[in-house]
Amino acid sequence: MIEGDGKMKVTRPNKSAARSVEILEYIAKSGKPVSLAEISRGLDIPKSSTFELIYTLIDKGFLEQADGNLKTFKLGLKLFQVGVAFLTNTNLHTEARPVMENLMLVTGHTVLLAVENQGKIVYLDKIEPPDELVRIEAKLGSSNPLHCTGLGKALLAAYSNDRVRQLIGSGRLIPKTLFSIQTYDGLIEELDRIRARGYSIDDKESETNVFCIGAPIYDRLDKPVAAISLRCLAASVDEDKVKKFSLMVTQSALLISNKLGFIKNRLYYQTAEKNL
Repeated sequence: MIEGDGKMKVTRPNKSAARSVEILEYIAKSGKPVSLAEISRGLDIPKSSTFELIYTLIDKGFLEQADGNLKTFKLGLKLFQVGVAFLTNTNLHTEARPVMENLMLVTGHTVLLAVENQGKIVYLDKIEPPDELVRIEAKLGSSNPLHCTGLGKALLAAYSNDRVRQLIGSGRLIPKTLFSIQTYDGLIEELDRIRARGYSIDDKESETNVFCIGAPIYDRLDKPVAAISLRCLAASVDEDKVKKFSLMVTQSALLISNKLGFIKNRLYYQTAEKNL
């Protein structure tokens, strides 16, 4: 609060606002939908107050009801939208955008930018050519599984296998198509192939008519922070195109990484056990 003399007066935080933030953080850290009772108990907030805060957050789009019968709640799309708005103003989006535009122009195909959030890929940006035959359904701020997308696998290959296990689990994986990887062991084998060749491939694993080539983006601390991918019709792809497009995608990812301060000239230096 600014006083008449121009000095900032320190005031106590608003209790309701603080509790609302605590609820969002609690659900985010839980990694799964939680009930009103769990939130009330976990944060030591009366159920009546928890109820009011939760339904205010639902009204504003920051929470959603996950299961009407169980009365459980999950993070809402509005949080992703706010996050996208924040990331739009960071160096990642600023540096990636012109590189993505150039990649779209030279290939004639859609280019996507995404980050990992809560074990999923969240789309930050996309550039589509005006004559693209099959347009991507995913909206900015929406999410998709890591294990069956070019973007997701590009990032997973940049992580250690221990982190992959934490994000994905070590059991059966839920497929999106008949071509999706369905086991943790199968995924690890695929990640080793990605690390060896330097880029990921989604061959009809997320959508039955789509082929994607992905690569990770690193920051100045050599930390994988995002991924880009090139998306085209699976029927239009042959070996020559994969060779040409994969080089363009990896060069684009490396260029963005260099703009963020990454000084190396390859995207996958680490072994499966030394990755971040």
